[in-house]
Amino acid sequence: MRILVTIQDPTPEALKDIDAFLTKHAAAVQTDTSWTPARARDYYEELPPRAKTIVREALRRGGRVPADDLRSDDGKGLNGHANGLKTTLTKGVAKELWPHGMQQPVLGIGPGYGKVQGYRIREEALPAFREGLAHLLDERNHDEA
Repeated sequence: MRILVTIQDPTPEALKDIDAFLTKHAAAVQTDTSWTPARARDYYEELPPRAKTIVREALRRGGRVPADDLRSDDGKGLNGHANGLKTTLTKGVAKELWPHGMQQPVLGIGPGYGKVQGYRIREEALPAFREGLAHLLDERNHDEA
């Protein structure tokens, strides 16, 4: 048996009943940690501006963005760009925007040390991000943060 539950605006009585049911069947309860369009929107809205740029530009390029395309005109590093990606995921769990166990949706591309070569949205998360953030792909919204 597999139990998946989505609860939106439950009454206190309903929460009590659901809690009792889930406690009774705890061994069969699985947390849905997949990225959905709504979770992708929430994640994006919580990101700081520089991290939003990574997500927006990766979406516009099919899921990947080279680091050089994110550097400012002076060619300086990307310090601070990616920090918000991980922090936002952690803070979102604390705010109960999504459950504990969600995978980081945006990953650095590189050898694992040294300068990052770019960023990519996880393949399994990409459809949710495309749907949830479709408005970012519209050229009329090109300058939206």
